[in-house]
Amino acid sequence: MRFDASLFLRLGLAFAFIYVAVSAFLNPDAWIGFIPGFLGSILSRDYILYAHETVNLILGIWLLSGWKTFWAAVIAALSLAAIVLGNLGAFIIVFRDVGLFFAAVALAVLTKK
Repeated sequence: MRFDASLFLRLGLAFAFIYVAVSAFLNPDAWIGFIPGFLGSILSRDYILYAHETVNLILGIWLLSGWKTFWAAVIAALSLAAIVLGNLGAFIIVFRDVGLFFAAVALAVLTKK
């Protein structure tokens, strides 16, 4: 295993995605409010939360695996961009996701073949 910048980016991003997934599964009431209202009018907010956190968990594990890292990083960046854009009214909270977005972009750039 090589210890380089991409490993540390993968570990940091994976932690963020896995932590939020586990936390939301264990305490959904703390996270349900972050689902944008327009999505809650289309589908059940509970369903959206569980589906999103399942994707987050899978993405976190994918990032840890190191398999096709470029694509995992691209999907992570798109997911984080959607979170920020969908919650601009809560920017005081999602501002951290901007930094994670750029970490995912950096990982994609580093691992592009």
